[in-house]
Amino acid sequence: MATVARDAIKAHCTEPAQLANFIESHQTPVFVLNHALLGNMALFSLGFEIGFIPPAEGRRYKMLKQLLLTQAKRLGPHPAGDFALDNDLPHGVIVLTTPLCTLGYMSHQLHHWLAFRSGMQGYCDRAQKLYKQFWQKQKGQLGQEVYKMSTEDILALKAAINRDMEALQFLRSITDEVFIPAQQARRLSNGSTSA
Repeated sequence: MATVARDAIKAHCTEPAQLANFIESHQTPVFVLNHALLGNMALFSLGFEIGFIPPAEGRRYKMLKQLLLTQAKRLGPHPAGDFALDNDLPHGVIVLTTPLCTLGYMSHQLHHWLAFRSGMQGYCDRAQKLYKQFWQKQKGQLGQEVYKMSTEDILALKAAINRDMEALQFLRSITDEVFIPAQQARRLSNGSTSA
C-alpha cells in the first residue's frame, strides 16, 4: 500500500490538483471547500473533520452528502465527472479546505484512503468515534476510561491509532524521499541554492 501511495505522489508531486485527480479517477470524490471556517464548522456540526471521511451509516453521513451536493451544485460540474452523492460512496470522500489543499496534507489523507481501500481496520464508525474522543476529550492520553471499554472498543481504538501513526510515518518518509528533493531540484533549476 505504501508503495502505491509513494508512486502516486512521485507521479503527481508538483500540484495538489493532480493528486486529487488521481484519487477521483479511483471513484472517490475530493471536495475543496472555499471557506475554511464555514467548512470546518459545517463538518464539525455533523461530527466529521476535514480530510478522508470513510463511508458511514446513519443520518450524519446523509447530511454530509447533502452538504457536498449543495457545494457541488454551487461550483458547477465536478472536475473528475459526475459523482452520484445520493449513492453510498463506497470508497468514502475526501473533504478539504483551501488552506489544507497542499501536497503534504493530501499525501497524509491519501495514505488513509488507501489503507481503507485495502481493508485495514480502524475506519468503521465506532473506531472513528473512539479515536475522535481519544484526541478531543483525553488529549491523546489513555487513562482510567480504558477499564470501562469493551475488548472490541479497545481493538477498534488501537486500529484507528495505528492507522494514523502509519499515515504520519508515511508523510515523514515521503517528505524526505520526494518533497525535499523535488524542492531542491526546483531551486537548482531556478538558479538558487538551499542553505
